[in-house]
Amino acid sequence: MATLTSKLTLQSSDLTSDALSLTTTTTFTGSHTSGLAREELKSVSKTIRITCVDGDADVPAALTHQGQYIDITDNHGLKKRYVFIDGSNSTVATGTILASDTDIGSNTPANLGLLDIVGGIAIDVTDGMQQRDYIATLVLAINHANGHNGSITAGAIAAEADGPQSTTLTNPTSGESGLFEVAADDSTITVLLDNTKDTAATNSKKDHPIIISKSKYAAPSIHYIKNTSAYHDTNNIVYLYLDNHAGSDIMEIRGGQFAYFPGSNSADLRAYTSTSGTIVEHMAVGTES
Repeated sequence: MATLTSKLTLQSSDLTSDALSLTTTTTFTGSHTSGLAREELKSVSKTIRITCVDGDADVPAALTHQGQYIDITDNHGLKKRYVFIDGSNSTVATGTILASDTDIGSNTPANLGLLDIVGGIAIDVTDGMQQRDYIATLVLAINHANGHNGSITAGAIAAEADGPQSTTLTNPTSGESGLFEVAADDSTITVLLDNTKDTAATNSKKDHPIIISKSKYAAPSIHYIKNTSAYHDTNNIVYLYLDNHAGSDIMEIRGGQFAYFPGSNSADLRAYTSTSGTIVEHMAVGTES
C-alpha cells in the first residue's frame, strides 16, 4: 500500500485574544505506486510541422523514393499513410487511394512486396523536383478529399529556399487542439528530417512523453511531478496537458517546484518544456485499472 497524508494547520500566537485553531488531516491510500521516475523533456513546442532538410536541394530520381511513406494521425485517432509515387513512370495522381494493383512507378505494391502501403494516399512526385516540392506535394495529399480532408489542414510552404522548409499542421475546428501524431521515427521517407527534435525538425505529439497513462490507474489517483531544474523566470518551465480533443495546458511547473494533483483516467497526461533537456521526476499513487 502507498499512503499520502496532507495536513492543514491554523494557529494563533495568542489564543486568549485570538482564538483561532484548525487542524485537518486527509489521508489517501492507493494499492499501487509507479515508483519515482525521471524523464528528459526535449520538445519545446506543441506546434506540429513536417520539414525537409534543404528546400532547394535536388532530389534523386523519383523512383528512389517510390513506396516511401509517413503516417499521420489526427486528434480523433484517424490515421492516414501518405506514400510517395514515382509520377515520372506512372499516371497515379496525388490523393489517389492505393490498391494492391496500382502502378506506383516500377510496378504494383503486390508485385513489389509493398502491401503495407495498400490503402495509403498517393503523393505524386516526379524527376527534377527539389525537397521543397516534395513537402508541397505532401501538403496537397493531406488536404485532399481522400487525405485528412479538414481534420488536419497542412499550411502552404514558402517559395523554394536554402535550408530547412516546412509545412505547419493545424486543426480548423474551433475549440480543438492541433495535437497530431506524426510518426517521423517510423517513417521510411528519407527527404524529411527524422525525429531529432531540434528547431527545424518534424515535431509531433509523440515528442511529448506520457507522464501518466490514462489506462494505468482507476480514479481516484494522485500524481506527483517535480521540475528538477533551478528556478528561472523563462527557462526550463514544464508544461502539462491532458491529451484530449481540447489539448489545453493545465499546469506549468517552474524549476525547483513540485505539485500533487488528482489524476484523470480519461486522457493521458503529457509534458513539454520551454527549454530542451529539462528533467522532471514523477510518480503516481493509486489503484491500477
